[in-house]
Amino acid sequence: MTGPSPLSRAELDFQLSPSLSARDAAGVLARHVAETAAILAAPSVRVTRDLAYGAAPAQRIDVICPPGAGPFPCLAVLHGGFWQEGSKAGSGFAARALAAQGWASALIGYTLAPEATLGGIVAEASAAVEHLAARSGDLGLDPRRIVLAGHSAGAHLAAATLCGRGSRPAAATIAGAVLVSGVYDLAPVAASYVNDLARITPEEVRDLSLLAALPLHDVPVLVMVGSAETDAFVQQSLALAAAWGQRAAATDLLLVPGRDHFDILDTLADSAAPAFRAIMAMVP
Repeated sequence: MTGPSPLSRAELDFQLSPSLSARDAAGVLARHVAETAAILAAPSVRVTRDLAYGAAPAQRIDVICPPGAGPFPCLAVLHGGFWQEGSKAGSGFAARALAAQGWASALIGYTLAPEATLGGIVAEASAAVEHLAARSGDLGLDPRRIVLAGHSAGAHLAAATLCGRGSRPAAATIAGAVLVSGVYDLAPVAASYVNDLARITPEEVRDLSLLAALPLHDVPVLVMVGSAETDAFVQQSLALAAAWGQRAAATDLLLVPGRDHFDILDTLADSAAPAFRAIMAMVP
């Protein structure tokens, strides 16, 4: 999928409305919020709440570390919601499983559209990564082992950060990336209902679409999408993996059987799943 979509507006809106085709979107999201709240309150981990990386209220990070002094590798997570919904409150779905393997988690919040432009949100994602690395010594994190993950719109933000669209220092910080069910060609997104609030400009479609971009550094990248997702999301992931795979040998594609746009995230909390094992292998 590149450029304007051949689909009608109604079909495009359906294709880009994952909650309409997922088995239990609301239930999965509620479960992830509950699990995040539970791990943030768990005595078995060390938690830093609402670490500020900027002045805006949403520019906050929750950091969850396993017991011990570290420094720990860290999976930093950017939530989805088409840049206009969601929060870090549901991003700790894998933190418990990661802590059991000696990994920290960083749950990144950011300002939502229409309060922020897409370009501004990309800049916030990069600022969060830079701040996390700068504070790594205080937090018990290893700044050389920060893997950036994103889901849906968060996958776009993670990919844009990796390509230096926010800042080159942020791109240099990332040791690996996990891009789950993302959108990377913005032209069809901007032609859909999403743009009623996201207000993506033609210039942002040009500058922040990523199929013609490339990570600034050759680090491991896992592109994931569920086989039960709509064609629009599957094709977006296939296109990115094909485009990046031709020029960045470290890019892998994982089509997860039977998973939809939301329950695919559960595979990141399953220590036996290929995605979880791939994350563990991204940094020594």
